[in-house]
Amino acid sequence: MSIHTLPTMELATLETLLSTVVETLRHLAGFVGISRKVSQASNAVWFATSAEALQKHKFKWIPERLHRMVLQFALKALGERTWQYQDTLPPLPVPDLQHTMDRYLESVKPHVTAEEYKRAEEVVRQFLDGDGPELQRQLLDRASTRKNWLEDWWLEFAYLRFRKPLPLNLNIAGSGPYFEHGWSPQEGTTLERGALFLYHLLQFWKLLRTEQLPVDRLARGGTVLDMDQFRRFYCTTRVPGQDVDRLVTAFKSVSEGPCPTYMTFLHNDRIFKIEVIGENDEPITPPEIQEQLKAAMRMAECEPGPGVSVLTAADRDQWAKLRDRLVELDDANAYNLDVIEQSLVGFCFDDAFTTNHGENFTESLAGCVRNRWFDKCISVLSFRSGTIATNNDHTPCDGMVHIHCAYYIDCQLKQNDCTWKGHVPDRKLPPPEELVFTVDDDIQKAVKHAEQQYNNQARDLEVICPHFTDYGKKFVRSFNLHPDAYVQSALQLAYYRLHGRPAPAYETGMTRQFYHGRTETVRSCTQEAVEWCKVMTEEKATLEEKKELMIRALKKHVELMEEAKSGHGIDRHLMGLQILAMQNGIPMPTIFTDPAYVKSGGGGNFVLSTSIVGYTPCPGACAPMVPHGYGSFYKIEPQRFTIAMTAWKSDPETSVDKLFENLRQALLDMKDILITSSANTNN
Repeated sequence: MSIHTLPTMELATLETLLSTVVETLRHLAGFVGISRKVSQASNAVWFATSAEALQKHKFKWIPERLHRMVLQFALKALGERTWQYQDTLPPLPVPDLQHTMDRYLESVKPHVTAEEYKRAEEVVRQFLDGDGPELQRQLLDRASTRKNWLEDWWLEFAYLRFRKPLPLNLNIAGSGPYFEHGWSPQEGTTLERGALFLYHLLQFWKLLRTEQLPVDRLARGGTVLDMDQFRRFYCTTRVPGQDVDRLVTAFKSVSEGPCPTYMTFLHNDRIFKIEVIGENDEPITPPEIQEQLKAAMRMAECEPGPGVSVLTAADRDQWAKLRDRLVELDDANAYNLDVIEQSLVGFCFDDAFTTNHGENFTESLAGCVRNRWFDKCISVLSFRSGTIATNNDHTPCDGMVHIHCAYYIDCQLKQNDCTWKGHVPDRKLPPPEELVFTVDDDIQKAVKHAEQQYNNQARDLEVICPHFTDYGKKFVRSFNLHPDAYVQSALQLAYYRLHGRPAPAYETGMTRQFYHGRTETVRSCTQEAVEWCKVMTEEKATLEEKKELMIRALKKHVELMEEAKSGHGIDRHLMGLQILAMQNGIPMPTIFTDPAYVKSGGGGNFVLSTSIVGYTPCPGACAPMVPHGYGSFYKIEPQRFTIAMTAWKSDPETSVDKLFENLRQALLDMKDILITSSANTNN
């Protein structure tokens, strides 16, 4: 009797038995350490940075054409599942109240007068003698019943209650480094490159869908990191509401059920639903994606659409009213909105001819407002030059998820010489479906108004993304210094020299070693950093003084970063205490209304808004947090630093060009201190 003729009951029993065997093998593999080894092997293959590097990770005894299939089978049967450790992650701790108050006062000191500092000390004392301990007790009670006491609050108060437009205020941007090694800017390449980019973007979706993306770990010690944010990378959209938005995500792993298999394509102010996933959850091929895009473009060429996507650039309460109006006008509008919001990603062709990261960021952060759905977690922009960038809603996940995916795509392109040489199956795909909106005069007026408001702000943003190529991580590490602390100190010195005062600075600290952890603020403008900046501007200061204070500033930054990563930063703690005061209906504690709180950056008032986007070739960018501030995302590579800088032109004091020139000089001065000091020591 063949397996095809077995009775249904016997087949079910056989499937159960096989499932039990596979699970037993998986548990045994995890117990003896094979699971992690298999995942490490797959990670090495998927993130190999060249065809040559890829060969080093392949097993010579497996035929070339079978290698990936064998690896995927091994990963599926024996490797770690993407989310298998979620329930074992430790809860996010509640910091000690006295420690938070002490660190808060430290962070205030560089930005206030002696009299203002005394006032801040008195305010802290009153808080510790008054409402502080009771609010801390309530926070501990909350933490006793939740694995992450911050999670819901952070999503709601840091993101969903944000009422300004998402673009130019909250959304972040990414720029594909592909033009640096294979896709030099070239007319006529947009369609082919955009399709190949989408193909690899969908392959990353497949890794998540099948739970085969290896678990992230800390580089030192191998501590498992939370992977929850990856669940909200695809099929995720922020939906506007009055006073507070909501987050919609339709992504599911294979074990959880069906998942949307289409993307939205925006072109000529019209929107299309395009199927991009074929049988067995396999992305369709790049040539097929091209044909789907061509078909949609032909449909869109006749005349422009109503430009409904522009409404996603309006302020959130206004967009919520307009969305409700669209639903009232036509049931088809409600269907269209659901399709868009549940789609895998948004994609559009952009007529800008960009040639570098700075131009990519200018267009992705502040370019054309049309043909973007700013509420999407992923909006891919394929420019006329063949370069690629993204505009991303920050609400569902942090920049590291986007960087992780961008690096995967970069590695895949490098392994395959930025081409695709596979087989195109003989099949008929569903044609693109246009999502036709019914609009009225009020909607059309709102589109024009939203576009005008956006353009007014977009024209005010200046963006650069230069490389510093004199040295990079390798040089810094040769002196046993932390590269991130090094760049942060250089940024402080650059700002101090340009503006004559220290800048309250925010740097993102990661808390993903905790259950559903996201970020914590590192207040990187320390008293130690300010003392070093002052010495660097004094002609009589000795080399020894400059080096001693520089090392002290770097060590302090590392100390604060470690505290933040271990769940003992201060800003999320202060936020939790403030929310509890609001919910209890008590008068707002003076610590949150004291001018020192704002001057030190509290309440989202950091003048330098910074983040390291990693040690890969993939950069990111953001707009400044305040009108007189700067946004600065930077990446660190062995031989260079790349820094995306933004500022508002309307502020008479800020200048990204001048800030970078001061940063360049600061990095050169720091190198000179280290080399000269080392030479003196050797002599």
